[in-house]
Amino acid sequence: MSSRRIPAVLAILCMLVPMLTGSISTANQDDDSSGESPEDIWSTQYIEQIHPWGGNDRIQFKSYHDYFTMKDRMMQLAEKDYQYQGQSVNIMSFHEGLNGGTNARGVEMTVNSYEGHFYSHSSPWLKITGGGEELNGVDGGECNDFVGDCGNYADIPDIQMIGNFHAREWMSYEVPMMFLETIAHYYGMAGIDNDGDGLVDEDTWGDSDGDGQLDDDGDCLSLASNFQDSNGDGIACGPGDLGVDEDFSEQQITDLVNTREIYLVPMLNVDGNRYDREVFCGEDAWNCDSAGWRKNLRDNTVS
Repeated sequence: MSSRRIPAVLAILCMLVPMLTGSISTANQDDDSSGESPEDIWSTQYIEQIHPWGGNDRIQFKSYHDYFTMKDRMMQLAEKDYQYQGQSVNIMSFHEGLNGGTNARGVEMTVNSYEGHFYSHSSPWLKITGGGEELNGVDGGECNDFVGDCGNYADIPDIQMIGNFHAREWMSYEVPMMFLETIAHYYGMAGIDNDGDGLVDEDTWGDSDGDGQLDDDGDCLSLASNFQDSNGDGIACGPGDLGVDEDFSEQQITDLVNTREIYLVPMLNVDGNRYDREVFCGEDAWNCDSAGWRKNLRDNTVS
């Protein structure tokens, strides 16, 4: 990975940790209860992790997407109208598999070459970019006939996020979907009070003030100790706890989209995921103790 891509990847990971680990339990423990409670500081929506984009339990990350709901949501967000400083920008394009052509090994590939073996699904993916040539987004730049995308700019680096290489890695496609929802909702915005405490951008991702504490504004640390480990991982005021990295910079999200070409592939192994949850182990396949489907382009039902 080139050095200029590393900050973008780190920014993505910092963005997603507090959002996906924030399903919370604020049950009392036998600890010192002196200090504030979550209700003293934040909005109910933030405390209960109700995301501002609305939607059903899958869109709210209270339950797992399946292949069909994930694909539908990707298509829906790709068609959304996005604005940057009063200008309409197409920042997303939806794709499935690749168009094909002669690959780097001299092998002729077709659209069918990228379909799964069992259900013949191609992996859905999004091209995301805003920048380049006065914000032509995914409509500007060069087009790649083999891949099927436009919005390729020589001076903008590429980054890629891929989930669900193996069928059982359900959380691995929820992470890219959370990234997608966050971009889709906050692109073009700035100065949003994400936690309802009346402040803006006071606790961005990571230890932004360099004091050794992830909780930059100290609101998690001000809680009674029995509320400081809201995600139950044994670490007080750590990643994913209430009040940690909770009020991020929307401008940073917009800048990320405008200065990168992002290839988002939430569910690579679509056939395997669908077969596992519909046929092999059922809807609880993520918790099944049998071997799962490992690769998308071979018949895993016999090998």
